[in-house]
Amino acid sequence: MVNLSSAYRRPFAVLMAGTLVGGLISVATAGPATAADITGDFNTTAPGSTPSGWSVTGAAGDATVEDVPGTVDRSLRLRDTSASTPVTASTTFGATASTVVAGFRLRAAQTSATIGVHLDSSGGHSVTVAMGTDGRLYTYNATERVDLGAYTAGRWYDIRVVAHPSSGTADVYIDGARKAKRLAFRTTTRTLGGIQAGVSTAGTGTAWLDDVRTTTESTPQGWPLLGSVAPRTAHQIGTSKLIVGAETLDRDYTDHQAFAPYLGRLGATSTRLQGGWAKTEKTKGVYDWTWLDRIVDDAHRQGVKPWLQLSYGNNAYTGGGGSGLGGHIPSSAEALTAWDAWVTAMVKRYKNRVSEWEIWNEPNLAGIPVADYTDFFIRTATRVRAEQPNAVIYGQEAGIDVPYARDFLVGLSEKGKAGLLGGISYHPYNANPDDAWTYGQVEKLRALLAQYAPGAVVRQGENGAPSTPGSFGALGELDWTELSQSKWFLRRVLNDLGRDIDTSVFGISDMHYPWGKTNTKGLLQTNTDKSIRYAKPSYYAVQTVASIFDSTVKPLPGYRWSATPSTSLNVQAFAHHNTGRQIVGVWSQATKPSESNARTATDLTFTAGDFRDPVYVDVRTGTVHDIPATNWSVQGSTYTFKDIPVYDSPVLIADRSTVKF
Repeated sequence: MVNLSSAYRRPFAVLMAGTLVGGLISVATAGPATAADITGDFNTTAPGSTPSGWSVTGAAGDATVEDVPGTVDRSLRLRDTSASTPVTASTTFGATASTVVAGFRLRAAQTSATIGVHLDSSGGHSVTVAMGTDGRLYTYNATERVDLGAYTAGRWYDIRVVAHPSSGTADVYIDGARKAKRLAFRTTTRTLGGIQAGVSTAGTGTAWLDDVRTTTESTPQGWPLLGSVAPRTAHQIGTSKLIVGAETLDRDYTDHQAFAPYLGRLGATSTRLQGGWAKTEKTKGVYDWTWLDRIVDDAHRQGVKPWLQLSYGNNAYTGGGGSGLGGHIPSSAEALTAWDAWVTAMVKRYKNRVSEWEIWNEPNLAGIPVADYTDFFIRTATRVRAEQPNAVIYGQEAGIDVPYARDFLVGLSEKGKAGLLGGISYHPYNANPDDAWTYGQVEKLRALLAQYAPGAVVRQGENGAPSTPGSFGALGELDWTELSQSKWFLRRVLNDLGRDIDTSVFGISDMHYPWGKTNTKGLLQTNTDKSIRYAKPSYYAVQTVASIFDSTVKPLPGYRWSATPSTSLNVQAFAHHNTGRQIVGVWSQATKPSESNARTATDLTFTAGDFRDPVYVDVRTGTVHDIPATNWSVQGSTYTFKDIPVYDSPVLIADRSTVKF
């Protein structure tokens, strides 16, 4: 084994100065970065050049930006041609004692050289993730080598390190899965200041580095770090109200094989899929289920329950309806007969693997008259129930169109078919995830369901925010970043869960449309070929929500609280079903999530609290801190918490028993 500490040791104090503005290092372009920039993909650096802000050592080799063979991408290539001198590339971000979250992609051209990426301090390498000559990924717990699994030459690995100088510990994630936690730093130094990549002294070889993203996160001063929320797979969680969207596979806008490894480890226990009549029946009367079998079976294998939408139309038939978003329902006698046959065959095939169905997508947005949709819903739902009597069937609409929903429900009721309806799925796209109008409309929907279809529920079936400005689709006209996206998702999901609404995160992966547009609402960033580039911050944020808010937790409507200063806050409260111990989410409201993570020290009072050992959780980062005894008190059931750091992303005051870390 090569001693990486001696092979790469280079204190950050002597490296070329970098820039840290808003917690983001500039590694691909000259000049300072801002919190709105996601830099480090190296695509703006000319091939053969050293990226701005980086310094290189190793005369017998080089570290330059190059085109990645077989792609339209550029990455930082480190090439070591000497067995006596290492090649390294380094950048700095200024000494900090705050938590550092570092993301990067790493690829080895071979398994015969040792390649490492390090978070550095003045004492050397504090945290290391490496690829060894034995074909294994590894890290260190102090001086002890810790195995992270096998790696393959020529494959990119999505790596994330969350390092806490305050405790001298770090967590390591590979491809969205936490592989090691609370690793002790390799140094005694309690500040971090740079990142370094290199090929070690003892061997020759080539490594590729890309998408370097390093942010700093403030932590409550003097509050002991307890760890990070433990991600749990869908199998481990079992059941919850959290859904992840895997739409557009029926039109090949995403790649199931690419995102599948990330699906179950996200922790959502359901996934929304579109059935794809046109993809299944390309030749009249001939069904090819191969593509959908693979997706449904893989979801089941990972503990994720499929929710199948019966849509869209099929152009193989005259009057077959539109085969994509905005398309109309089948209209000709031949097409309707073919639709009936496909629905029957679909339910018969999947009834032992799928129990929830949805009929069409956004009929009101497509301009389908409500009377036509009502008849079509009855026609389709009747065939579903004929094959699967206990099926749960959702009607659907874009936005929250209460008049459309009312007329639909009235029509079902008048025809004596309200019993076919299990619920209404709505798609609310608002830049402000706390929008009061949205939830006012939800309550109107609930009242209509209680009147016309008792027992049916509302479900948030599709909703998301982009991670880049200029994204295709809803909300794409606004200026989004990966930071604002992650805040948006958290606020939307906790708002829904706090109102006992099943809620979908749209979607698992960025979507690529055949006319050259990309919808960046995914939790996973993709390459142009739809392969996964890396898990965005929102992926890890949703992992935290999934881990905490499972079926053992219930919302507490009407929870009583007060705050000083009395700024505009959103509070959503929950309790464990068995113990009654509470989880209270708090965040400052804004029209749209900001690019600032500045916290306001806030005093909070809960008049019907239930905490034995309260902890503080920043949901976006997953970090868990003990709340010192000097910062909280209790009289009867009234709990007062002092100087709680609050900002426009949810933080939790939770009983320690409700958080796994």
